[in-house]
Amino acid sequence: MTASYRVYLSEPDAKRVFAYIKKLQASSPVLERRNIQLTSFIGNIANFHGLKVPLRWQRPEEYVNNLKALNGGRPVVRLSSE
Repeated sequence: MTASYRVYLSEPDAKRVFAYIKKLQASSPVLERRNIQLTSFIGNIANFHGLKVPLRWQRPEEYVNNLKALNGGRPVVRLSSE
């Protein structure tokens, strides 16, 4: 692993995020390790969290580091009630 970005969620929010991830995985059962597919997958999850997302046309390492920078390393995320 060359880059990481972690945020903390409450248990109810974590359950919503995990359900969203399962939905994404079901709609694309074979997630290939290609850069665009991976950054798109990460970006969809980050967007669901309400985070700002960088342009997806980057290598995964750059993408994750830019995602962290755009959001000020925000460690706690609270999902909206929607």
